[in-house]
Amino acid sequence: MRKIKIDRKLIKMGNDLVITVQNENGHIGSVVTAYPYEKNGEIKVTLSMLNTLGHKDDEVAKRYAGTLAKFYNCTVTCICGIHLDDITKDEIGKIMEHITQDIQKMLK
Repeated sequence: MRKIKIDRKLIKMGNDLVITVQNENGHIGSVVTAYPYEKNGEIKVTLSMLNTLGHKDDEVAKRYAGTLAKFYNCTVTCICGIHLDDITKDEIGKIMEHITQDIQKMLK
């Protein structure tokens, strides 16, 4: 399996957050914005997504934006572009595992 290095940056914009996620072949594949709202005393989020044709980076972007918007109760936009030619299911799994661990670190 190839070594995959994911680079994540967090930018504070007033009360909101912007997150960029990419590898060495980064690009803009998907942009997801999560908007928090309160319903029945609970914070929930709604998502707006824009995917570049043929890209599936929204799965990563939705996790970052949705989780952090709910946790911090602010608008969060995630711009994601992870590209690997001929990516395997194992590599996708490894990326998603890394993302899950990174999000958990950000919540502490």
